[in-house]
Amino acid sequence: MSEDSALQRKLIREKAARQEAEQLLEQKSLELYRLNQKLSVALTHLELKSEYDISKLEFNHQVDHALIQFGSAFLSHTLDDRLLNRLLDRLRHASVILRAGLSLNSGLLNSIRSSWFGDSMLQRKIHQFHLVCWHDNFLSLPLLVDGESVGALLLEVEHGMVEREYIEEQMLLVRDLLASALTRQIRAEETIDARQRAEASERATKEFVAMINHELRTPLNGLLGNAELLASTSLDSHQQQFLSNLVHSGELLRVIINDLLDFSKISAGVMALIVAPFDWHDLERIMLGIFTPKATEKAIQFVIEQRTVIPQCLMGDQERISQILVNLIGNAIKFTHTGMVKLVVSYTDDGLEFQVQDTGVGIPSSALATLFDPFVQADRSTKRHYEGSGLGLAICHNLVSLMKGQLDCQSVENVGSTFRVLLPLRRGSKPVKRNNKSGQLNERLKPLSELKVLVVDDIRMNQIIVQEMLKKFGITPDTSYTGLEALSAVEGDRYDLIFMDCRMPEMDGFEATERLRSLGYGMPIIAITAGTTLEERKRCIVCGMNDILTKPYTAADLEKMIRKWVR
Repeated sequence: MSEDSALQRKLIREKAARQEAEQLLEQKSLELYRLNQKLSVALTHLELKSEYDISKLEFNHQVDHALIQFGSAFLSHTLDDRLLNRLLDRLRHASVILRAGLSLNSGLLNSIRSSWFGDSMLQRKIHQFHLVCWHDNFLSLPLLVDGESVGALLLEVEHGMVEREYIEEQMLLVRDLLASALTRQIRAEETIDARQRAEASERATKEFVAMINHELRTPLNGLLGNAELLASTSLDSHQQQFLSNLVHSGELLRVIINDLLDFSKISAGVMALIVAPFDWHDLERIMLGIFTPKATEKAIQFVIEQRTVIPQCLMGDQERISQILVNLIGNAIKFTHTGMVKLVVSYTDDGLEFQVQDTGVGIPSSALATLFDPFVQADRSTKRHYEGSGLGLAICHNLVSLMKGQLDCQSVENVGSTFRVLLPLRRGSKPVKRNNKSGQLNERLKPLSELKVLVVDDIRMNQIIVQEMLKKFGITPDTSYTGLEALSAVEGDRYDLIFMDCRMPEMDGFEATERLRSLGYGMPIIAITAGTTLEERKRCIVCGMNDILTKPYTAADLEKMIRKWVR
């Protein structure tokens, strides 16, 4: 009985142990299941995160590649419709971009014809805001140039794979690249437009200077030419006085016109220097010839003093250097009533230096600062004693600057003034004078009265002046009104020299000269022109003319030109 009880208790313990083991197994199985569930969820999350990172990395790589490619393209090519369409095509191939469109203000760039690029369905959704905006899955990125909206980039994106903030961040880089390219192209076109406007303005200014030069000098040639011809006729003392007044007024008008035209050429940037060898002593003789009589008339002295040896030949623009001297010495004599005017000259390693010293009225210290400004005079009141346009010193200053020299002034009121000019002129060698393009030496084989001369000019007044001046030398010229008439005249006769006007109807002097040269006419052709610009002077030589006689001219100028060129 006791054995049965012991067995029964053993069975109960074993049963309890088995139940406890089963419960423990069930509990552990449950825990393992729960762990498996957590592991499955973690693995799912890990797989999702890996796919997201891959998508994000892929999108970043696509944007970077587009930025590199089109950053280079925008720098090396003109921004146009084709290039913008290529950019949008590249954006549409990005993994999260479904559609791409671009809106630009009409007429923004000359190289861009369209105002919309990309998917047309996006055009209805574009919003021109100054801020970045999201509308559902549409991203609007405004394009700003100098703070002003010039268009917008619109994108339809795919949600889920990459967060919106990252898409926006990457697309802002594209937007900034495009805005930078637009800004750079706008600046380039503005620069080109400004240069074209400046070139057009310069051309118009040159044409105006040439036109006004011709229109002023032509009637002045008639005035002074007729005055010179009138002087050779029989006049009583009363008429001589009138003629003297006429000549004086004409010469004053010539100076004013020359100053205005020279200043216009300087302001327009068309003043050019013609550098050639010249003899300083020739200039001295010219200055003495011009100003000694004027100084004598005012009972003052005019002297030239050389402090060093001056080279026999210098390289420079003799005409413009002479113009500087005439202005400075002329002013000195005009403002000096007692004493003297002295031209002091020296030559050093720095170049040619000359000083114009006078014992005149002097210049107030308050006027020295603006002395070389145009249209400025020390006395600008209505009661001023001295005539002048106020351009002489301004022109001198500009001419000296063109020669890379220096001009300054020292003056004491009621004591006198000294103008100092330093020009960096180098020594030159004096050429042998020749009379034509073949290099033959000047030799006159027959008297002037035996010469056959043709004058070509469409203005009757100019023809009369030249004819009457040439009659002084026994020359009776033939005349033609146009270049076409000149061609016919040369076919029927042989002329020793032709005086050719440049501006004429039907056929101007340039074309007529070219035709004559092509037909074998080899005698001298002298341009008679009111044009003084370098371009017109060059054109005269290029077309085949030998020399240039500028209006207004004198009978002495005609004779000098004939003796220079006719053998």
